Amino acid sequence: MKVIVLSVFFVLNLFALTIAGIGYANHEKESKQEALGDLSNKISVDVKSEYKTIVKDLGKEFEKLNEKTTKLSSNLPLKGVDLDVGSEDGMVKTVATITSEKVLHLYESELKRLSDNISKTLVLYPSMRDDAKYETLNRILRDIENFHKHKTVAILLGSKKIIKLKITKSEVESKLQDFLHAAPTIKIASSILTKNMKEQSIYVGSIKPSGSSEVTQLAKIIKNETSQYLSIVTKPSKAEYILKGEYQVLKKGIYIHLQLSDLHNNVVKSSTVTLDPNAYKNIQFKPSTISFDESLNSGSLRSAKLYVNIGFKGFYQEDGIDLNNGETVDIVLKSNKEMCYFLVGHVLKKDEKFSYLLPIGTSNIPFVNRLIGEDVNKNIVIAEDVPVSAPFGSENLQVFSSTFDQNGYCPLVVPSCEENEDGLCVIDGKPGSVIRKTRALNLKKKKFKIEKAEDSISFTTFK
Repeated sequence: MKVIVLSVFFVLNLFALTIAGIGYANHEKESKQEALGDLSNKISVDVKSEYKTIVKDLGKEFEKLNEKTTKLSSNLPLKGVDLDVGSEDGMVKTVATITSEKVLHLYESELKRLSDNISKTLVLYPSMRDDAKYETLNRILRDIENFHKHKTVAILLGSKKIIKLKITKSEVESKLQDFLHAAPTIKIASSILTKNMKEQSIYVGSIKPSGSSEVTQLAKIIKNETSQYLSIVTKPSKAEYILKGEYQVLKKGIYIHLQLSDLHNNVVKSSTVTLDPNAYKNIQFKPSTISFDESLNSGSLRSAKLYVNIGFKGFYQEDGIDLNNGETVDIVLKSNKEMCYFLVGHVLKKDEKFSYLLPIGTSNIPFVNRLIGEDVNKNIVIAEDVPVSAPFGSENLQVFSSTFDQNGYCPLVVPSCEENEDGLCVIDGKPGSVIRKTRALNLKKKKFKIEKAEDSISFTTFK
């Protein structure tokens, strides 16, 4: 089945902010899903560009929460979406649109509902039995997560009604940990985490360590074990629900938190458990890429007009994809404007940490390529059947892009590199410093208005 996703756009005028996503597919369901995903992705891009303003409005608690739930993923909730289904070039075309003038009151009403629900539940909480308290705290946690996601979109759409909750996510998690007896095995923990998730067609995404995009050995095992208790699908395009999660390393064990969301990114269920230290003995659970993640997520090139997305065809577009030995992937790229680009690979394995340029260009310009003409606004495969092979561990692909100057030339400055014995053109320096130096090269001001942007995808390979 051929699926093409076109870009999203937004128009800001005196009356309303409109954000739209467009999806093309051979079937209506897939076309709608692609359009909704495209719309959510555009909202997420705008949130990143308005991050400082949103933190100022919501405060430090949002800043902490944002690191875990909204910062680098397209998981913000969609309400009041207009779906216009038609056809074009023999394919089903769907345009998904939200307009602040029409939907802002829906987000503000949901915020009030969630806030009132949390407040009422907190009043009843002290008189509840212990077993009821545990289930209630999980529901409050779900409502808080939904609250912050809806509030983020509401502020982006221009809301001035800033509601403050009476309890924070960290306070709820602290209360939950008092109730959680450490599960002796990962299997038992997975059974507890999924016991109330009876929904069908669940796609299980990554379950990562908090603050990292790396899929550790423990994260991989938790994902595999939880999948055994669920009605799962192997591709996001077939899913009705998405399961994602994270874990935090505590003094007396590991605290695991899962979220089950619908296709509009509303959290429908939330579950938690603590894992006894003996359950993950001799299993790698600490991420090795924390400092790299900080470099990757700090000071990234963003543009109000140009944006670029990189991903793997058919995979859920989130940080922390895990791949197995023998699998192959197609690397896809999408941009809303004609642009030039180059790709940097970052190897973050235990004994190997280096960055290299990918030879995606021509013999004359080996590391730079162009996306022009009819390829604009489409998912374009730039590398097919890339094999997953040794050495195994964490990696990242990063794209740097730019519009052309007034003469049609590409203004990107590609870092210098030297070919190693494996044929890779390696850039001098550790991956974190390579990112900072490459950004600095490409932030130089030009007389002609040039837009620049970047994107990245993280993944971990397993033997």
